[in-house]
Amino acid sequence: MRSIKFLLFLLMISNAPIFLKAQQVNTLYFMEDIPVRHFLNPSFQPNTDYYLSLPVIGFTQFNVGNNSVSLKDVIYNVNGKTISFMDSLGNIPRFYHTLKSNTLIDLDFQTNLLSFGFRKESAYWTFSLSEKIEGKVIVPKTLFKISLFGTPNPQYNSFDFAKSEGDLSVYTEAALGYSKQLNKKWLVGGKLKFLLGSANVSNRNNQFILEAGAEKWTLKGLGSANYSGPVQIKTTNNFQNFSYVTPSNISGWLNPSGIGAGMDIGFEYRLNKKIRLSGAINDIGFIRWTANTQNYQYAVDYTFNGIQAFNSNTSINTYKDVYNRLILGNALADSISTAFKSSTSSKVTTSSYMTATTAKINLGFEYKILNDKMSLGLLSYSRLFKNILIEEITGSVNAKPNKWLNASLSYSLLDGRLSTIGAGLGLKTGIFHWFLAADYIPFEKATLSLSDLGANYPKINLPIPYNSKYINVSFGMNLIFDKKIKANRGLHRFNKRQECNCD
Repeated sequence: MRSIKFLLFLLMISNAPIFLKAQQVNTLYFMEDIPVRHFLNPSFQPNTDYYLSLPVIGFTQFNVGNNSVSLKDVIYNVNGKTISFMDSLGNIPRFYHTLKSNTLIDLDFQTNLLSFGFRKESAYWTFSLSEKIEGKVIVPKTLFKISLFGTPNPQYNSFDFAKSEGDLSVYTEAALGYSKQLNKKWLVGGKLKFLLGSANVSNRNNQFILEAGAEKWTLKGLGSANYSGPVQIKTTNNFQNFSYVTPSNISGWLNPSGIGAGMDIGFEYRLNKKIRLSGAINDIGFIRWTANTQNYQYAVDYTFNGIQAFNSNTSINTYKDVYNRLILGNALADSISTAFKSSTSSKVTTSSYMTATTAKINLGFEYKILNDKMSLGLLSYSRLFKNILIEEITGSVNAKPNKWLNASLSYSLLDGRLSTIGAGLGLKTGIFHWFLAADYIPFEKATLSLSDLGANYPKINLPIPYNSKYINVSFGMNLIFDKKIKANRGLHRFNKRQECNCD
């Protein structure tokens, strides 16, 4: 049974929807006064000569969600009663048809360790050190099908689980950015990134098909999984033995498990006094993992024909005897274990391997009104993970009525489905600039009481968004400094100068 348990554990940690992409908050994109806006487009120059962003409080953002369903698809009201789609009054087929062919689950986290920037003539230099968690899990619709409907055809059923893949990376990113104003119309920028990987677990299935018939069930699979991290994992071929060793000191936990590189590129173009076009490709990069690596190549050709015969000396006279022999005894477990061991082969190596960071594409359109005190923005945000494209369109109304206030109100369409309203607020108080933004503010929510989960849980009620597939938030406090403007400084204050003739 050890080999089965370890294989299930391996599949679980590489496929389970536990967490984890560095998703941006789109509402920030057109908020010009946010000093760290260059994370969304490296050509954007802060509207201050110098800025300093402190650890954690300087800039932190996270995102969690999926591309298929929201809570309202799972729990809803019928005849005044709150039920789930699994209830006898629920609608399982409706839930199933809501699902994408492949559900992508992700949670991302990014926090600032140190960030600063300064202006040099018509250019702006930035440096940032960030900690990131980037990961995704793909759950194919066929996995929900067998879970919800079982094997509806009594003769033959086929389920393809090959798309069930996952990737989780924890790494530190050091980025050096440069933005340059070429002329009155063009602003270009880029970043070079050095990546230090902390840990990674990922998998890929080339084949994973379950064929369920009246006579037998057959499972055929071919795939691989990789691990690298501070914890040293030891196992043998066919997973007969498994053990792990944790680092004995802090340096062992902090030493990088992989090294990589990346880049961002972006531009902003002023068509005229009112219209700005912009675009960026962010997080083009890779990490090569070398520390404590484990590579698992597995092949499964498993056929289950039934339970092995009972010992002829076993007395079976009642249904209770059958139950005791099957459930309390080892006949069922031994039969599955024997079949699985004989039909599963695996190979374990310790080679280095490479993973890619998830590239993101931003395309923006902004129309200035009321002497640049307000603008209308439209942003297209796309990201691709293993041939699954997630697209989002965000429209926003942005206001900058004075030097100390910057606000935005946004609305998003995620994969063609309406989402919730987003908002952002930036405040300047002396040398401090504060901001808070989110794309999916939950106006409709359900309440989960932790005490309902068991007597050991506290009596705390948690609000859960009802109408949105994603939740994200971004916040920060930065120190900003300006020096006196000299008459001969020329055109280098591109973002501050609103009176330029761009026709």
